[in-house]
Amino acid sequence: MNIILIGSAGSGKGTQARQLVKKFGMAYFSTGDQLRLLTRKNTPLGREVAKKISAGELISDEIMEKILADFIDKNQNQSIIFDGFPRVLSQAEILKKRLANIGGVNLVIFLNISKQEAVKRLASRVICRQCGAVYNKNTNPPRQANICDRCGGKLYQREDETPQAIGKRLENFYEKTEPVIEFYRHQGVLEEVDGEKPIKAISAELIKIITLLDTEPN
Repeated sequence: MNIILIGSAGSGKGTQARQLVKKFGMAYFSTGDQLRLLTRKNTPLGREVAKKISAGELISDEIMEKILADFIDKNQNQSIIFDGFPRVLSQAEILKKRLANIGGVNLVIFLNISKQEAVKRLASRVICRQCGAVYNKNTNPPRQANICDRCGGKLYQREDETPQAIGKRLENFYEKTEPVIEFYRHQGVLEEVDGEKPIKAISAELIKIITLLDTEPN
């Protein structure tokens, strides 16, 4: 089974994806995690990604396809959950091609939150510098202030999470990712979930959706 979680910044898709990975034992593909992992490796692809990031350049679809192909190859015969990928239609087509021989995309979950809620959440969000874990000071705080629960790394707030910068990021999401949402809606694999519910309530709803899909006859 291959599942995609889509949502704007602040929708909680990373938090939900990690909980689903634990619950169902799935492989986890997060664009951010994969890029961070690659930049630590002294490989041709790792050096190429590190150079792009240090220069503030966007990672091309060509590079993302290489990263995706490598991940899928290393996780053969395992269900995968994709967190925040694809972001644009061209990436949706790449994913369709790469998953064609292993069941395709079975389910896309859109965690829908308002722009106002996204701004509110992101203004309180902190991230681990070491492992990329995400926390919210109000709704999902770390056990110890400014320290990551997972690895003990220091937490920080992104420079692009001021209200003005957040507004631009959200505009970019709706402009580029809404067509992806409609792409999967047209295919009949999209489930829309209210992302403004409490974390545990959303988790329960996602588990129910996935469990029902997994038990449906082929």
